[in-house]
Amino acid sequence: MKTLPRLKTIKPRLAPLNAAPVRTLNTKAGASERVRGSAWARIRNQVLVRDAYTCQGCGRVSADNEVDHIKPLEQGGHPTALSNLQTLCKGPEGCHTKKTAREAGKRARGWGG
Repeated sequence: MKTLPRLKTIKPRLAPLNAAPVRTLNTKAGASERVRGSAWARIRNQVLVRDAYTCQGCGRVSADNEVDHIKPLEQGGHPTALSNLQTLCKGPEGCHTKKTAREAGKRARGWGG
């Protein structure tokens, strides 16, 4: 059986990078930090039960409703205060979608109008 020649080690062409690792963002640029995971699941469930799974905008009842921050976090709204959270229905014509669109318009105008 014929043996293959041994490969020589290739000399590295780049010096090792001695920089600090780049911190990755958990949210999109400009977004406020949010509570995630089991902590958010508990808070979300408290709000849904408090609101009886009922949309606070139109009265639609669904276990699939969204929990929404009344005052956006980027405007100083508290991320976990139950008084800043409400149940809104979702979907293309849902109250959450409409509120998000209104907020996007205000954000584009600098929240002034």
